[in-house]
Amino acid sequence: MPSSKRRPYRPMIIEETSSSPRAALPEVRVVIVILNWNGLADTLECLASLGDLSYGNFEVIVVDNGSDQPEAEKIEAAFRSVTVLRNQKNVGYAAGNNLGIRHAMERGADYVWLLNNDTVVAPDCLAELVAAAGSHQRVGLLSPVIYHYASPEDIQFSGTTLDRRQEEQITLKSLQDTHAARQAGPVFLWGTALLVKREVVDTIGLLDERYFAYHEDLDYCLRATAAGFHALVVPEGALRHKSARSLGSEDSPVKEYLLVRNWYLLWRTHLTGWRRRTYPRRYLAWVLTRVVVARQAGKHAIADLALDGAWDALHGRWGSCEARRQMPRALRLFLLNYLLAWHPYFWIMLLAGDLAGVTSQAFRRLSRRTTIP
Repeated sequence: MPSSKRRPYRPMIIEETSSSPRAALPEVRVVIVILNWNGLADTLECLASLGDLSYGNFEVIVVDNGSDQPEAEKIEAAFRSVTVLRNQKNVGYAAGNNLGIRHAMERGADYVWLLNNDTVVAPDCLAELVAAAGSHQRVGLLSPVIYHYASPEDIQFSGTTLDRRQEEQITLKSLQDTHAARQAGPVFLWGTALLVKREVVDTIGLLDERYFAYHEDLDYCLRATAAGFHALVVPEGALRHKSARSLGSEDSPVKEYLLVRNWYLLWRTHLTGWRRRTYPRRYLAWVLTRVVVARQAGKHAIADLALDGAWDALHGRWGSCEARRQMPRALRLFLLNYLLAWHPYFWIMLLAGDLAGVTSQAFRRLSRRTTIP
């Protein structure tokens, strides 16, 4: 685990802090919720790392999300102090975690720690998170710095922020510079290792199960921010994350479908006014860009599921990718072989509202035909 060699890092500054020293903070009750789906080896390694935690007042709930093999029984046999809950099928990240959150609240949790099963936690991680949570009264969501599992000196995640020039774009920020952190605006956290105070759940409820998987953590941060809570990255806390274990690849077509579809749900939910009314055409420009890039790279399955994701998003269909409806073949062929064949970026810029780019591309490409593989 990274320790003395961690990269310099400073969190977003929250002005309102308690005057009590860390040593005086009580050990609040933390319930750790881990979702398992066909990931037995990863889950067992994660649970083993929790046995070394320096913080004492916690318990662990594992939610088996309909694994193909009897993994719940093996987890129970290996860790008898762990509570194992079972779903009969894979109900998704959001619904699976919600089952654990509800049980945690019933057990009187002060904090719920949503922890991916493909993580390995440093011994002091939870203690640092709890100390930071107790020192910042307005903070409701916290995350440690997340490092790559295979290269534990390299930061994988240390916060995201909204790009104020393009409100619906969320960008990864290192936030290592204190001044930059102050200027960055609200911090948004991944659900990889998300510590949630009880009052946040009491105020805004559970994860939105329409997402099934991906972007439900950003939605939760936006809802919490709107309710007056802050989010905070704790530099002293650390864990390693394997990444892309459940779907097996960063280039998964299923992942592309969920990312594309849920991006629309996220911003149609949270944008207001004129930006909300004009978002559908900007969303389509973003989707077509992903389709063009994927097809030019020979990733036709990813491009196809991106179109299916947009089709379902525009029709308000959520849930598992298995329940998706394909974009009609005639419409797909029209988009790929006719509309985008003349010049894809002309139409993308037109939808995005980039009139200067449209004019430039029209003059440059008027007599040239660009094909999409």
